[in-house]
Amino acid sequence: LFVARSMYDVVIVGGGASGLFCAKLLREAGARVVVVEASDVIGGRVRQDTTFAPWSIDTGGELVHGQNTLLHSLCVQNGWDMIQTFTSFPPDPPYPDHQVKEYVYLGRERRLLPYSTTVDPDITTLYKALRDMAEDKGPDRSVMQYLVEKGVPLRVMGLADAIYAKTWGSTLHRVGVREAAREDVKVGEIDNGEDNFKVKGSFSSLLKFISAGTDVKCNWQAKSISYAVSCLKTNSIKNGAGEEIKAKRVVVTVPLPVLRDGDITFSPPLPATKIEATKLVEMDAGLKVILKFKEKFWPDRVHLVICADSFVPQLWFDGPPGRSLPPGQAPVWTAVGFVTGDQAELIGRMKKEDVVDTFLRQLDAMFACAKNPYPASRVYLDVLIYDWAKHPFVRGSYSHPSVGPDRHQLRLAEPVNDVLFFAGEATATQHEPSTINGALMTGKRAAAEVARSLPVKPYLKSKM
Repeated sequence: LFVARSMYDVVIVGGGASGLFCAKLLREAGARVVVVEASDVIGGRVRQDTTFAPWSIDTGGELVHGQNTLLHSLCVQNGWDMIQTFTSFPPDPPYPDHQVKEYVYLGRERRLLPYSTTVDPDITTLYKALRDMAEDKGPDRSVMQYLVEKGVPLRVMGLADAIYAKTWGSTLHRVGVREAAREDVKVGEIDNGEDNFKVKGSFSSLLKFISAGTDVKCNWQAKSISYAVSCLKTNSIKNGAGEEIKAKRVVVTVPLPVLRDGDITFSPPLPATKIEATKLVEMDAGLKVILKFKEKFWPDRVHLVICADSFVPQLWFDGPPGRSLPPGQAPVWTAVGFVTGDQAELIGRMKKEDVVDTFLRQLDAMFACAKNPYPASRVYLDVLIYDWAKHPFVRGSYSHPSVGPDRHQLRLAEPVNDVLFFAGEATATQHEPSTINGALMTGKRAAAEVARSLPVKPYLKSKM
């Protein structure tokens, strides 16, 4: 029989990065906190597979985006070894070719080119248009329409989709210029840094750190939240079995589709502006296709490839020497295919063997030579596919800028009656959405909001 504590200070709905970090900060400030998580494990879109390769694989969020972020600071402070990987966007000015780790692949032409703005005039035009988008004064429209207006050649429009829209988790015609430009400006202002990193031991280290000492109840799917109209009254959260938890404050950190689709009933109903925001902030499909190989067939200098007009639009490689292997373990390498938007929806409907065959043919075309026309197929071992659209409590990748009325994230993040608070990457208004760091920062913001709203206590006043 489930027995709730008589009263918590805070109940946090959702055990992802934002919810767990919010709980950690409030608990360390002295608040009585409980986290309820619908899934059987914590982490949300931060999840690992420990059986596919000799190292733990992050099947969701994988990268530390920037050396000036909270996430990077946590890695350094806790001594988690990191591997520097690649830059997120073509460097300006471009690196000398011998330093390049990032490439673009023009699938229709079967050309693999350095990730440099001087290699191809059409690519130069595309990069300039994307950089100039922040200065655009026209009406809101899709990034696709904007690029056509800027004269970006059709030849590199597939690259635009792969390098920009797919990074946002969507498709060129679904990403809005106004919101995307605002986010690009925001990223420049907060200066997270251009370098990306992987944690050698995976983000399982992060989850252990932010969840340690917190009361977490997994397999506890919140179905209803009765919240008070006054901050002096209590709130009730119930699951499908009728089990109840009461708390003075509630923080909701579930993924956007869970809010949008009405998985949780709110009483009284949420304000109309917030309900509208859940429908206007968009989140599309996303998945990873990870192939394992017994030999490395790509050049050492190639770490990341943005693939235009290709089955998999973004891919990167992993394995020795960056990954150490257990004694006696035969070396293996992986190609991680990252797919979002319309292409993720397509792959999600395909048979696994067809996904593997098509991805292998793409890799063969990219790296073939006269002596080895099938370099990937020849050394292929196994596949791991994780489709986040099929996760029952996630149902997609991450939020993206949409076309239409803007400032949805502000309304999504706003507290209700100073008793009901919201966090999660889709509510990132001051920091970048769509990332683990953005999720952590929203958890930090929500913790501060909760602390300010609770009756003044010495432990909260002094530590938050």
